[in-house]
Amino acid sequence: MGKIHILFVDDHPEVLNGLKRMCRSMRGQWEPSFANGGEQAISMMQADRFDVLVTDMRMPGVGGLEVLRSALSLQPEMVRIVLSGQYDTDDFIRSGWPAHRFLAKPCDADTLKGAINQVLVMRSLLDNQQLKGLIAGAERLPSLPCIYFDIEQELNREHASMQRVGEIISRDVGITAKVLQMANSPIFGCRRWIDNPEQAVVMLGADVIKALTLYIQACSAMPVPEGISLQRIFAHSLIVARLAREIAAEQGQPKSVCSEAFLAGMLQNIGSLVLLSSFPDTYLEIVARAEQQGRPVWELEREILGGNHAEIGGYLISLWGLSMPVVAAVAYHIHPSQCPYVEKPFALTAVHVANAIEKEPGINGAVINNEFDFEYLEQNGLLTSLASWQQLHQKIISANEERLCR
Repeated sequence: MGKIHILFVDDHPEVLNGLKRMCRSMRGQWEPSFANGGEQAISMMQADRFDVLVTDMRMPGVGGLEVLRSALSLQPEMVRIVLSGQYDTDDFIRSGWPAHRFLAKPCDADTLKGAINQVLVMRSLLDNQQLKGLIAGAERLPSLPCIYFDIEQELNREHASMQRVGEIISRDVGITAKVLQMANSPIFGCRRWIDNPEQAVVMLGADVIKALTLYIQACSAMPVPEGISLQRIFAHSLIVARLAREIAAEQGQPKSVCSEAFLAGMLQNIGSLVLLSSFPDTYLEIVARAEQQGRPVWELEREILGGNHAEIGGYLISLWGLSMPVVAAVAYHIHPSQCPYVEKPFALTAVHVANAIEKEPGINGAVINNEFDFEYLEQNGLLTSLASWQQLHQKIISANEERLCR
């Protein structure tokens, strides 16, 4: 892989000088450029190609929002990161969330380097020019919601407050409504009515709340054709997530790994939503052909579009800055043996198995033909566990059916 080309934009010379000093330690991997203000940044983007944009927001004349919009128009495949002390959330919502990541000033060098180096995670997959064009042609890759970032920060505090998490959710009326709808649905089996976000957080738990927030924000950011049931897709993802978490727990994995398995299970089909919203006619044709020919959807995705939903999903959540085990579990859940890491994260194994076992109707009611990677499971000494994992799946399905009958 060649160096990653980065454009840093700020109107304060001292900030740019600090960024230049930081970049010296990365000169083997980065090719940085620096723009003093938004106007110069747009001129540079018109003249050269960049992999990553890191921009301030409050700048005189041409502001960061205009820089982001220009980047979206000129180089839609560019990763767009905001590094700013202040920005107007309402402006971002109205403009369609033109940034992938939000980092607050002051930001330490390690955090900024980590955010940028996330881009390298999926570059091996994106060497495929067709896949690069596919992502560039997508109408919108939804951004990591600010609410998720704030929830994550609160939950990582030594004395995290569920009340505070509920208050954060309450800031967004749409997410609040959806979280309460999910909390009161039969699938979670609550025996009393949940009427505020604080109660929902306590009842559902941190893992579910974080996954729901990401999933709801992504769905709200992407238009889906009429006749497609987001509820059906969500139900499939939720069962995969719950089963993946149970598999990890049964194997004695630590709580953090169980959480990663749940989150990756919830997001394993998010690439399908991106493809469905950006290429609706083509994608509906893929689903129909998969059903007619008895072939996996991912196989036809690659054949027709040049890439599959797992790769797209992995790329998207790597932009969001989710942890490497979660990114790997989403990106390689179809073919875990292709994951380049020597030590495969167990979340990947759990999501692969859960997705292969759960064969309920997926998008548009079509059965998504999942397949076990038996060679991978055998190499990891897990083939003998399949029977018990299928029993776990049956317990989850039976529990859901009981709740629906109450």
